[in-house]
Amino acid sequence: SSAVMCGFRRARGVVLACMDADLQHPPVKVPELLRAVENSATATSSSCLFAIGTRYGSGTGGIDPNWPLYRRIISNGARLLARPLTSLSDPMTGFFAIHRSAYESHLHLINPIGFKIAMELYVKCGIRHHNEVPIVFGVRTAGYSKLTSRVMVGYLQHLSELYVFSPPWLLLAVVLLFVFLFVRWLWG
Repeated sequence: SSAVMCGFRRARGVVLACMDADLQHPPVKVPELLRAVENSATATSSSCLFAIGTRYGSGTGGIDPNWPLYRRIISNGARLLARPLTSLSDPMTGFFAIHRSAYESHLHLINPIGFKIAMELYVKCGIRHHNEVPIVFGVRTAGYSKLTSRVMVGYLQHLSELYVFSPPWLLLAVVLLFVFLFVRWLWG
């Protein structure tokens, strides 16, 4: 996350983009991702200042059939935990773009911990509308997965910080939901 923020500080464009370097995201989709922010950011005052490349959205996106089952399960669980915070179909994506004005006006709130900077920016920059560009999420062809138990715990810590940052009613609603589910599980 700190590397992304360093890159954003050095970038000169109006739209800032990030794409993981492991080639699981198709580079050919970068222009479409940039247009998803550029075109809407100039259209209206309630414009879309954020876009993601997503494997889960509508359209022709998807996941390579060779992606391991355990990764699919972990990914869907992580999405479920983040759902109250964001309407992004793929909040863990490493392929996103944000308008410079949204980023710079909220820079003081951003905490570059962990590796889910897209979700951090979406929540802390107060993004309410976004665009999604469907992608086919490939099998890693370069590098290695950072997904370890330590990273999973870090993700949960990051989520808890984002819940605390969010409106108080959201945190209360999530806590009450978990209490309800726990009590229901106990009493079967």
